Amino acid sequence: MNNLDLRTPIIYVLTFVIVVLLIVLKKQDDANKNNVLQEKLEQVETEEQSKGYEIYPKIPDPKERGRIGIIIDDFGYRNDEVSDGFLELDARLTYAVIPGHAHSASFGEKAVSAGFEVIVHMPMENTGKTYGEEEFVLMTDMDKETIERRLKNALNQIPTAIGMNNHQGSKASADQNVMTNVAKVLKNKNLFYIDSRTTVETIGETTMEVFGVPTARRNIFLDNDNDEEKIVKQLQKLAKKAEKSGYAIGIGHVKPKTLLVLEEQIPILKKQGFKFEFVSRMLH
Repeated sequence: MNNLDLRTPIIYVLTFVIVVLLIVLKKQDDANKNNVLQEKLEQVETEEQSKGYEIYPKIPDPKERGRIGIIIDDFGYRNDEVSDGFLELDARLTYAVIPGHAHSASFGEKAVSAGFEVIVHMPMENTGKTYGEEEFVLMTDMDKETIERRLKNALNQIPTAIGMNNHQGSKASADQNVMTNVAKVLKNKNLFYIDSRTTVETIGETTMEVFGVPTARRNIFLDNDNDEEKIVKQLQKLAKKAEKSGYAIGIGHVKPKTLLVLEEQIPILKKQGFKFEFVSRMLH
């Protein structure tokens, strides 16, 4: 009877100790779980902060409404704030450099370094008086050898050029002999040709097609009238043409007002969904 009486309090004591141990262990386990959870929360918060905040739903990019190609003619004459201003424009533009001038080669290098595309603005004979670049201009009374030599001299002077368009040339661009020899030289050098279309009688584009030279045509002249409002209207016509046809090519010139219009209108047209593209990507 005495042995039974001693076992009873011992059992109570052991039971109490076990219960206390279980409570302590559970508290420690809960504390560990809370620590792990806190660490995970801190890790997630750190990762989110490193990613930065995003707006949902995301604003979709505007649908592309058309591709606009712009060639700016007559680089080479000048090296000033106007020509440098064109190198600051935020768009893929093509710059046509006339050979035979003090800044022809240097501007070509500067333009390519700034991320633009360069082509030779090849002087050609007009139906009226032909001015300037006497060592380079292509005349309809020239033989094959003279035409080839002048083309190669122009390309050598502007080695950054990857194509060509015509400067003036209302007579020469309608002449089969001239354009055939232009096509042969360009084909041999793997260059392209943009028909500036200074006359409705031009055969530039069709001759290039015959000889397998990548080509395209000018759709709109931007600044025949040196007036900002009129240049804007011409640029809007170009955009409409691009929207209708998928792409369109415009030609402007190194003029202060043309630069001002492009500085203003390029961001607007981009927001409207138009994409500015090099003309080398609009060839057929």
